Amino acid sequence: MRTLKDGSELVLLRESAGMLGKRRSAAGNRLLPRRPDTAARLVCFTVLTTTRSGRTKKAQVRVLTTLLDPDAFPAREIPACYSRRWQVETAFLHLKRTVRGAGRELRGQSPELARQEAWALLLVHNMIAAMTARAAHAAGTGIAAVSLAAVLALVRGHVTANTCCRHCGKRPSTASDPLGSLAAAITAQPLNRENRSRTSGRTKTERKKRRTEEATYDLTINPSNLPPADTSPRT
Repeated sequence: MRTLKDGSELVLLRESAGMLGKRRSAAGNRLLPRRPDTAARLVCFTVLTTTRSGRTKKAQVRVLTTLLDPDAFPAREIPACYSRRWQVETAFLHLKRTVRGAGRELRGQSPELARQEAWALLLVHNMIAAMTARAAHAAGTGIAAVSLAAVLALVRGHVTANTCCRHCGKRPSTASDPLGSLAAAITAQPLNRENRSRTSGRTKTERKKRRTEEATYDLTINPSNLPPADTSPRT
């Protein structure tokens, strides 16, 4: 371990004897060689969250990265990159809980059918996201201000409403411009606040009793408690 000028640390990742033993056991080969050492950069930081009412919360976070150059990638920018990386996790959450539905399993009983169903869900998610982006543009706001769950509910309602009448076989008058009427309905929905800075990790009870508050975040780079690197030859 070596401390760099921005407070991050250059570390050496080495496969332990226990990890090597498990890998050899899983592969059924006692002669598998140890994986080569890998240089990495460790950024340890504390995030102090302060809500508008004065409540505070501290969180210790460690991020390991292969971006080794502190000049090109300063330590304080690494947590920001890590935060943006979680946007894909938000998309996965929308895909699994909003589009598919919480607690619902894929119906496909084979890898091919499960993959086909997953692609269908991705297609629906992208279509919903496209409608969300269109509505946000029409409202002159960012996409984060439009609720994806609300858009999904409106899309489902419009798909049902624009089906042919089972008695007369005719479609409703809005069928000539279904996307236009849908976009207008989405735009008419109340917008969320953009760039919301909120506390996280609340339980169901806390969500019922305590409203979401605006919060500020202070970040401090800390040294780790790792020992200096052992560069002695290994047997």
